[in-house]
Amino acid sequence: MIDKNSDMPIYKQIYNTLYDEIVRGAYDEQGKLPCERELKRLFGVERNTVRKALKLLSDDGLIIKVPGYGTKIALNKKNPKNILFITRQDYFQQENSEYFHMKLIENLEKILSLSNYNLIFKSADDYFDLIKAISYTEISAIIFDSYNKSSLYKTARSIKIPCVSINHYTPEVTSIVSNNSDSSYKVVKMLMEAGHRKIAFIAGKENYQTTIERLNGIQSYYARNKLHFDKKYIIQGDWSFDSGVEAGEKFLAMSAEERPTAVFAFNDDMAYGCLSCFEKRGIAVPDEISLIGFDKSDKYASILRPINTVDVNIDVIVKYALWYLMGCLENKDPGAGAIVKIQIDTVIYDNKTVKVLSEL
Repeated sequence: MIDKNSDMPIYKQIYNTLYDEIVRGAYDEQGKLPCERELKRLFGVERNTVRKALKLLSDDGLIIKVPGYGTKIALNKKNPKNILFITRQDYFQQENSEYFHMKLIENLEKILSLSNYNLIFKSADDYFDLIKAISYTEISAIIFDSYNKSSLYKTARSIKIPCVSINHYTPEVTSIVSNNSDSSYKVVKMLMEAGHRKIAFIAGKENYQTTIERLNGIQSYYARNKLHFDKKYIIQGDWSFDSGVEAGEKFLAMSAEERPTAVFAFNDDMAYGCLSCFEKRGIAVPDEISLIGFDKSDKYASILRPINTVDVNIDVIVKYALWYLMGCLENKDPGAGAIVKIQIDTVIYDNKTVKVLSEL
């Protein structure tokens, strides 16, 4: 296979041989090249010569090195357009989180299908799960859904697969997220301008990035306007409908002087739980207590009235994420090599569940 009398460098001869074998599908069954030691034996050359040939193949995008697996064939003649969607297993085991993620997936599939790309779903809770998913799937790029461990992002970057994080900011990869802090700031501003001074909040799970950002926006409004922020009006929920019901009961248990005139829930599940509680207790919304949620969910449209809510613009998040990935795949590098955070503005929808007490 090697002509030592040729003017062509030996490493380029090895490159040409391996290139032809990859394109012919010689490695389809294994899905990876022999190890460097085996290639050295097969070609009868030094390891450094083999590495030069492999670098050319890697530069062409025909192979990738996967830690713990070996040198993987990146070319798939049958179906080269796959994008891996990585999420944590527990996101689909929680009823309250399922709606958001399914809407996200629905939007991704709709747009990707127009470009003949396939979306492949895998759960990965650690480094080994991701390696397994990459090793057995021919992929072009990775979309990380919400929070994942830092090691997963670093692994994707180390093997030079274009990737993006949706719905969670991480300094490890480019992230497309809703502007949570600014959104909650605007909600409180809107309620204050409507004359509400006793505003209660149903927060999401503690230490969640979304919870922290939305709470930061609220506190920022109070601090900027030199207003006292009373923590007794914060009820810790867990994103579920039931925790919204429980929060509603706690608000109603307050004395008439302390009872809030408005409630802002950090997602619609908790907001609708609160609404259900109020309706069962005969509390009129918005005449007695105003209510606003977050996420613009139509999950309860058939059983409960629509409420004021914040639209996180899932469709825009998806479009920006795919714009970034497609740019990477077409070697346009929209981020110019930088890891960036793209924040998507939200929209407040008025469904007449916030009462104007007095206008500022």
